[in-house]
Amino acid sequence: MKNLGQRTILKAVLGEPADLIAQAMSSARFSSRITSRTGRISSKNFKVENLSAKKDSLVFRFLLDGERANATIKLWMTRRASGNWEIVKSDTLFSK
Repeated sequence: MKNLGQRTILKAVLGEPADLIAQAMSSARFSSRITSRTGRISSKNFKVENLSAKKDSLVFRFLLDGERANATIKLWMTRRASGNWEIVKSDTLFSK
């Protein structure tokens, strides 16, 4: 139920890219590449940077709190000519 609430907030704030971001957050939470360093993920949080309704690009950051370490994932997104949003770059930073 909590994920449904988060997805609703993302959709209200971000519009179209919200589904792609929600999918990225969900897959990161269960990614063996990430959880092998963080342990079980206990919570997630997110922050939108440089948000503008007129722009065709977006920088989005979300934080995953794990048992052993935390992960900060930053996504750079752009809207293609087709109108579809796409993640063009991502970066993961781990911290204790």
